[in-house]
Amino acid sequence: MMALARKEWREHWRFVLLLHLIGGAIFALLWIAAQSAVSPLQAWRSQVVMFGTLAAVVLPNRLVMREYGLGTQLFLETLPIGRGRVLLTKWLAGWGALMLFFVPAFCIALYVVRDQVYLRAGLVGLVALRSIVYLLFVYAGAFAIALTLRFRFVVWGLLLLLVATLSERVQQPMAEWPPFLVAGDAMALLGAPPPWRELAITAGLALGLMGVSIMLAVSARGALAVVLARRMSSRARTLMAFAFGLVAGLSTLLEKREPPPPFRLEQAVSSRGDPVVHVGWRGDVGGMPAAQLAAQMSSDLAAVRTWLGLRQLAPVSLVPDAWREAHEISFGKARPNQLVVRAALGAPELALQQLRETVRIAEILDQSPAYVWREDRTWLLRGFSAWWEAERTEGYAALLRRRADFASRLLRAHGMDDETALREADTTDEVLGECLGSAYAWRAVQILHERLGPARYRSLMRAALGQPTSDDARSLVRVAATADLLAREGLPLPQLALAMRQDQGQNQGPAQPSVLRVEATRLAGAMSELRYRITGATPAGLTVRYKALSPGDAYVDPKTAYWAGAAASGVLPATFAAGTRVFVMAEAFDSALGCRYRLGAVREALP
Repeated sequence: MMALARKEWREHWRFVLLLHLIGGAIFALLWIAAQSAVSPLQAWRSQVVMFGTLAAVVLPNRLVMREYGLGTQLFLETLPIGRGRVLLTKWLAGWGALMLFFVPAFCIALYVVRDQVYLRAGLVGLVALRSIVYLLFVYAGAFAIALTLRFRFVVWGLLLLLVATLSERVQQPMAEWPPFLVAGDAMALLGAPPPWRELAITAGLALGLMGVSIMLAVSARGALAVVLARRMSSRARTLMAFAFGLVAGLSTLLEKREPPPPFRLEQAVSSRGDPVVHVGWRGDVGGMPAAQLAAQMSSDLAAVRTWLGLRQLAPVSLVPDAWREAHEISFGKARPNQLVVRAALGAPELALQQLRETVRIAEILDQSPAYVWREDRTWLLRGFSAWWEAERTEGYAALLRRRADFASRLLRAHGMDDETALREADTTDEVLGECLGSAYAWRAVQILHERLGPARYRSLMRAALGQPTSDDARSLVRVAATADLLAREGLPLPQLALAMRQDQGQNQGPAQPSVLRVEATRLAGAMSELRYRITGATPAGLTVRYKALSPGDAYVDPKTAYWAGAAASGVLPATFAAGTRVFVMAEAFDSALGCRYRLGAVREALP
């Protein structure tokens, strides 16, 4: 086998080198473009999809066609070498050439983003697994098609026709197929759930395609491959063209599946201004008539649009959801270009400030698609929305200050300083939760407003949250990191963190922040239980929730966690196998803070 491997290397090393140089150039360009993406890892995802697909298709075609097209496989069959060994060597040679580029490229990508992304072992492993499974699927499929030799272009044509038919007639676009969901946009997102089902399907398809390759290579003692390698006669080409046209014509007879109708509220109160705000509730929402709320939100969004220099804003629909708690507000996108915000509109304790903040965040995010958004903008976005609300709502700034004071004390109890909390925004949000997290971000933004002044503050927010306005062409492909924007305005992140520590006032929340502690206790065998306790005074309205994490889980939706109890100490109502990671969080309500706050969240890995 080593002699065969050396033969493949001598034949194809120049081609492989050229392919790797092209891949390196593409990677550099993608990396520049990914500076403005939702995550720096977007460059790696784009490299896998673009160059990975190209290389995985070209390499097998080169390896197979050079061997069978020149007829050298006939010489190899005269040697005491099995056909299976020849095929395996050729397959491994192509796969090795592919990995020779992507393994170092992955290591380089991780090294470069180490200061921008929190590289948990689960995240790194999941990205690597998704990349390998996707490349294996494409490579195995291209290798099997290459072994059809003179019919390979017919197979590729039929494959493209199938893709077009499913996309147009059956409303099953290629991007929603399992292999392409594995390599989808979510690959670069920290909080995306692992697509285990899609990974299993893609891996199974790859194994099936490898079996097809073996069948094509060794069927009839290799005679099938010899027949397929012969040139196609003019009569055969005419027949193939006719058959292809017949199949294409028959595909048009499939009844075209109409896309779902656009989202529309049947009963709603709508604003007259632009953007249009629909409120799907006839009564009062948070103590305000629905019509007044719709008009107020429309006016507010129009002001935000002008202040930040945003494009046309999408219509917003506020949809009632009676199953939610009053503090649980979420948003999403609906067809056509429309935002949907779900909340318990009929709940008397619904906070209109939180509702308006969520709508602003949804509109700003909608203006910044995935390829021009950065993760480190999160605290700036949430803080800006809260600051905008505080400037227009009497007494809200004092409430946010109480919450921010308590959030700072809670972070110190967890061993986090202000600079770390701003740099590791995901961890901070997990520890503080929605209410205190927004208030903590408000304090940072409020200090920015005080230190920079109105003009420079507005310039900073336009650069961070609005559209690029620089005449520099680099602004079209690169969006600066938040820390760079702060330094450019003369207030680097360390100075901002110092100002936040100096700004902390007398907290009017709970006297001492209670903190969640979790300890693992080994049971018989390989099972363990988790004991939790709340240090300090037991807060009112305490709830403890937990969830066993899957490999690669980064973000945990609190609504998916299981209820564990309301006591200050206890045992989680489940046992866990060795090595399991468990997420435990505790929340409570405080009247002085005016919301439910999170005492803490712990990720415990069982021994």
